[in-house]
Amino acid sequence: MDPQLHEIVDLAQVDGFMVHLAIVVLVVGLLIGVVMGAVRGRALQGLGRGLAFGILGPIVLIMWRFYRYMVRYDPETGHVGLHKMSVFVVNVLIFAAVGVLLGMAYGRLLRGAKPPPAENEQQESAGSVGS
Repeated sequence: MDPQLHEIVDLAQVDGFMVHLAIVVLVVGLLIGVVMGAVRGRALQGLGRGLAFGILGPIVLIMWRFYRYMVRYDPETGHVGLHKMSVFVVNVLIFAAVGVLLGMAYGRLLRGAKPPPAENEQQESAGSVGS
């Protein structure tokens, strides 16, 4: 009599964890943003920043579901996405693009969305440094 072997963690458990994680990150981001904004006297700005950081939870969930779809196994058609180089390349490109876009957005958010200085201002400040 062979023992039944099971996965330690199955796909349904991981999906449930990812959904809970998305909700928790969103709520915690909003709460921290509101509290930080209220402490600084800018509750609305704090809410916006909290939402910006809290939205990472749902973004991770969406990316997880996309990845899971791309590497799926379909027993009816025999499709195995995990073994295809095209699936790997698409995943790398999409995850890298999302990372770059989020990095640019959060970098701008953390800098306070200040526009870059004009060229003549940069030249003036560079000229005054050597004087």
